[in-house]
Amino acid sequence: MTKYNLALKQILIEECLSARSVHEVALKHDLSPSLLRRWVKGYEQHGAAGLIAKYSHYDAQFKLKVLQCIEQDGLSAQQACVQFDIRGPSSIRQWKRLYDKGGVEALHPRRTREFSMPRKPSKQSSTSPPTPTDSELTPKQMLEELEYLRAENAYLKKLDALIQADPRTAQARKRRLSKD
Repeated sequence: MTKYNLALKQILIEECLSARSVHEVALKHDLSPSLLRRWVKGYEQHGAAGLIAKYSHYDAQFKLKVLQCIEQDGLSAQQACVQFDIRGPSSIRQWKRLYDKGGVEALHPRRTREFSMPRKPSKQSSTSPPTPTDSELTPKQMLEELEYLRAENAYLKKLDALIQADPRTAQARKRRLSKD
């Protein structure tokens, strides 16, 4: 949806064409004079079709033709917009920057899939190989795992005892338990 509908644009253009200045009409309706001037020029060049918003993509040949016409005829970006019925001068300025950097090849539309970020590998493939099940472990491996788990359990018990022995953490823990 456009900000200004077609009927409003036509009313404003008629005001401008009926001997009132573009600047005066723009001030009265709180618009940018350059925007209103673009509507008037588009209407004069293309009629009511010049006021309809265009959401189109232009091929490289058309972009090159516009840039060549600007260069040969000495048109401004605004004048080229009116002549070629292009939505805004910013598009033409961008085409000019692209052309200056990369030539005609830069004017071709980019394919977004080519520039998408590479996919991250799945987490399963990057992890270590799966641990064997209890039935696959040898008795020696089982004893080593048991020893490791007992040490881990003893460590956690000692840590819990130290935390409870510290008066600052004990008070905080009591407060936390009382809130629940």
